[in-house]
Amino acid sequence: MSRAVVHGAVSIVNAMANGLGAALGVGLKVEASFKLVNEPVFKIYSNGKLLKPGNLLEKVCSLIFRDHGVQYGCTINVSSEIPAKKGLKSSSAVSSAVALACLKEICGEVDLLKAAEYSAEASIQAGVSITGAFDDASACLLGGITITNNFEKRLIARRIVDGSLRVLILVPPGGVLSGSIDTALFKPVEPLMRLAHKLALEGEEWTAMTLNGLAVSAALGISSEPALEAIRAGAIAAGVSGKGPAVAAVSKPEVAGRVKEALSRFGRVIETSVCNENARVE
Repeated sequence: MSRAVVHGAVSIVNAMANGLGAALGVGLKVEASFKLVNEPVFKIYSNGKLLKPGNLLEKVCSLIFRDHGVQYGCTINVSSEIPAKKGLKSSSAVSSAVALACLKEICGEVDLLKAAEYSAEASIQAGVSITGAFDDASACLLGGITITNNFEKRLIARRIVDGSLRVLILVPPGGVLSGSIDTALFKPVEPLMRLAHKLALEGEEWTAMTLNGLAVSAALGISSEPALEAIRAGAIAAGVSGKGPAVAAVSKPEVAGRVKEALSRFGRVIETSVCNENARVE
């Protein structure tokens, strides 16, 4: 049996406008265990619940099995700290963890970017993501900030960030599947999101994150008030993560309490750390 531990991520630049994305690894954790079985069935449990056939994690394994000539089935157990359908990369994190554990079990070696590629391809096939969310998967697997071209499944840059930074995440009620978003909504703000990607590449990731958040809020009709209140309270960056409704703010530790209090006026807030670490597999 193989086991993988992967961390979550939040958006720096949403890739749905043009395939150009960037994401930041955060401390929320996903664990996946993987075991081959001698019958062609997939038994996949997520937080103790048996998933229906044809799910995202089955597609990840099917792709890996196809490419490596495997004709067995498997049993998978996944546990996740990441709220689902909030724009907090839960699908990328769990599919990346499963891909990593599956590759370890079958190949005996680990390639983090290959796991990200399988996660992205399975996400497209399952209708979970329009672009494949390679930016999110790479941030979950590599940690730090990853800047990508999702359509090419290409990592353009990766950087470590200040490990003392705190991440405050507003988790409102409701949720949306990324695959159900009409990408045409992003057309009016695409130049802003392209600029945000350029800023992230130039080392201005926090400006990029806030600009991206404002652009996504405008495109999807999500209130920018929580992010702006976080900035007023001292956050160095804040904005909608993914397609929302969650809002992520990055803060220095000395003002994290004020930022959390500001966001708490809008709903439940999770406080976590940035994550610069690679995923672990054994």
